[in-house]
Amino acid sequence: MEPKFQILERREDSIKFIIEGVDVPFANALRRTILAEVPTFAVDEVEFFENDSALFDEIIAHRLAMIPLTTPVERFSLDSLELDDYTVTLSLEAEGPGMVYSGDLKSDDEGVKPANPDIPIVKLAEGQRLTLNAYAKLGRGKDHAKWQPGFVYYKYLTKIHVSKEVPEWEELKKLAERRGLPVDETEEELIITTTKAFYLPRKFEAYQGDKIREEVVPRTFVFTVETNGELPVEEIVAIALKILMRKSDRFISELHKLASD
Repeated sequence: MEPKFQILERREDSIKFIIEGVDVPFANALRRTILAEVPTFAVDEVEFFENDSALFDEIIAHRLAMIPLTTPVERFSLDSLELDDYTVTLSLEAEGPGMVYSGDLKSDDEGVKPANPDIPIVKLAEGQRLTLNAYAKLGRGKDHAKWQPGFVYYKYLTKIHVSKEVPEWEELKKLAERRGLPVDETEEELIITTTKAFYLPRKFEAYQGDKIREEVVPRTFVFTVETNGELPVEEIVAIALKILMRKSDRFISELHKLASD
């Protein structure tokens, strides 16, 4: 059975989809690849020329490193196993009083800049100055969390079967519909498909396992992927899948070499 994808929800910064026809190892490999292998730009080194603020250089450097930077997909081979050696300089020259924001950073590459211009860096008092150069490069989340492109989690797709012998079963139907969950109904039961989390009210717990049972849909998972802003969320998933393919090809190639020795 070939894997099948079904998009459930698409937002500017997140996507939710069902993947069918895969096992737990693949689902977890996809999750780990998204978190650890999809490369993005992040500040890796900071050169301070002047810092009169109340914060130490190290604290400001850490804040700069955690600012998501846009990563132009079309210019870099982000699905390759070896990263391009490319450095972007983001300069900052600010004087108080006032708050210094991520949008105050000036990049020498228009394609690599703060994804959100409103992230506070430091507040400067009257007469205080901050001047620096921040150097960003491509990296992976397995080396530091600052290179993670976002967040991802998944759950089994399940169906909750509710017998109509359960008192007030209509309440569960209304709750599921309010949550936006698919609901099917027969003469004997209610079937709720949990494309998102669904918790039974406490008064129904006594019927679990008997008149209310949960069925796990085999080899089917609901994924949610959120982006920090470095990459479009669809690109994160696509790049992760390509990296998995590249790693699999390399592994198979190495096995063939061992077999031929």
